[in-house]
Amino acid sequence: MIELPAEDRWLDADFEELYRIGSLHDGWDAFGQVAYVDFDAAGNLHVLDGQAAQITVVDLQGNPLRRFGRVGEGPGEFSAGGTWTFSVLGDQRIAVYDANRRAFDLFNPDGEFERRIPLDGPTFISIPDLQTDPTSESLVSTGEVQYLDWTPLARPSFRYVMRYGLSGERVEADTLAAGWQPPGDLLAFAPEFRVGVLPDGGVAFTDSSTYRIRITGPDGRVSRLLTRPFRPEPVSRRHRAEFLERAPESIRRRAESGAFEFHHEIPVVRDLRTSRKGTIWVLRRGDEPDSAGPIDLIAPDGRYLGTFPAGATDLPSAFGPEGLVAFVERDDLDVPTVVVRRLPPGLQ
Repeated sequence: MIELPAEDRWLDADFEELYRIGSLHDGWDAFGQVAYVDFDAAGNLHVLDGQAAQITVVDLQGNPLRRFGRVGEGPGEFSAGGTWTFSVLGDQRIAVYDANRRAFDLFNPDGEFERRIPLDGPTFISIPDLQTDPTSESLVSTGEVQYLDWTPLARPSFRYVMRYGLSGERVEADTLAAGWQPPGDLLAFAPEFRVGVLPDGGVAFTDSSTYRIRITGPDGRVSRLLTRPFRPEPVSRRHRAEFLERAPESIRRRAESGAFEFHHEIPVVRDLRTSRKGTIWVLRRGDEPDSAGPIDLIAPDGRYLGTFPAGATDLPSAFGPEGLVAFVERDDLDVPTVVVRRLPPGLQ
């Protein structure tokens, strides 16, 4: 176990801005919804527009290179009303997961459709986030995978990090690591399950209310445990009341009937992501249970690098080569925008 220091060492978030894309009218970058972004090995940005079901590829200067994908039933077309996640593989092919079809579509680097690879399992499998394993032709789930079927399923005891191999005719799915699953159903203030892939094919993940970052090797065995001495805050009556005041009517009715539960404490960690070089970005909670706080940076070997103050920067939505990072934002006119910046060498 590695206990990181209790005192924050502040970092400067004045990153170099390279370009920003996103426009209000009919330009090539008029995105309806920026659902997902990723970089390829050359630093080209890939932007998935969730409304148009289309991926736009942008070069290092912010100029459009190509566009592919659309809703339809043909090869390389996505399901209507679908939920899609994608990642750029090490050989620059693009793998798009279509939850409605429970399959990955593979495109070559030029955006041409190659093949569809089915994923075996229940009727519907939701994979909210994916990251490429740099050591193999596979993808890793970096959020909690949800399995739904027509028959009731027992709630599992663990939340799993899944690895999806795409080299065969069907997806080869296996469990890379397992995290704690809070007891109960629909828990407010329950700790999130957040995962980041490391350069050796292992992962860093958080699964509890305390500040505990588990580091695994490519075999899934935990090799290091990173902690900071921050304690979770107990959930109070005020916290419950404020949560229900903002909640939809359906949640309030469930809470009144006792069918909706609250976790007993507010997690310290809200999110976690990793860069191409394995730097771990840990978003802590802010002053309020649902507000963003400081962001810690930790080297893959467990060294504490420092902390960005709350509000200084968001977590990057994607990490690219040579310190490239992409942030999905909305401008003053509420236009979906992607801003690409470069991190200084010591923070990459």
